Amino acid sequence: MTHPRVPRLTSWLATLALGVVGCGEYGLADETYPVEPVAILEGELRAGVGSGKGPTAMTLAWAPDLAATERLAALLLAEGSSCGTERGALLQPMSFQPYFPSSFALPLSTTPVPAAQLSLEPLGGQGRLALGWVVFFQDDNRNGALDLGSEKPERVVATSLDSGLAVLFLDGALPPDRSGSWTQWPREVPRGFSLLGVERAGGGPPSFAALPASTSLSLEASRHACP
Repeated sequence: MTHPRVPRLTSWLATLALGVVGCGEYGLADETYPVEPVAILEGELRAGVGSGKGPTAMTLAWAPDLAATERLAALLLAEGSSCGTERGALLQPMSFQPYFPSSFALPLSTTPVPAAQLSLEPLGGQGRLALGWVVFFQDDNRNGALDLGSEKPERVVATSLDSGLAVLFLDGALPPDRSGSWTQWPREVPRGFSLLGVERAGGGPPSFAALPASTSLSLEASRHACP
């Protein structure tokens, strides 16, 4: 299996190798009973925040329904523009711990927000799935949330989509019989958090690979600047 290609950009914030390390019982971590971190995203950012170098924040953006999950998967496979992808997504603000000069840790003390955990039964699967991505943005009003509806929307600086990787949460099993874009998903996906990446083996069409939580993940600068 070949790992997804991660572009190497240079900027004043240096390299990101964002690893996800699982710990704790993920099934017990929810909005009511948070436990020790379910997973910890940590690494270094590979993006400049612009001349203002103002406050920044992180959020997890989740696909709000199965149709949006399919569109997100298609975007990831095609390496399409990530510009504006956050609009319509379920945004889950995250508190991250910065370390000099550009390292950080993003502890996930809960499972994805309940609305992002989509039932797999309509597809013939079992349990719930959530597909999302990490967003690093300019937090101009310092409220910790990505505000896109104001006269001056806050700027997305970098996303994991621009690294070719998404964050996957599974509490169940994918359908054994699949159609459409779901045929490109891996046959086996571990429960809990993992990463969804793209592999291109032997010059064939791209398909998804479920990567372990310890896989290095670069949080790259957005390839496509929004107007």
